[in-house]
Amino acid sequence: MATFKCDSCGATKEGRCKPKKCPECGEQNTMKKEEACGCSCSCKS
Repeated sequence: MATFKCDSCGATKEGRCKPKKCPECGEQNTMKKEEACGCSCSCKS
């Protein structure tokens, strides 16, 4: 599963497919896939 983050409000959502709109603010086309840092920690940077 991927994590998607809203560029507008910062809300996150997990799922297989990119959401068409943010579940929090309702803005469309603002959800971007977050990439993991590649290390063994659980951070998302």
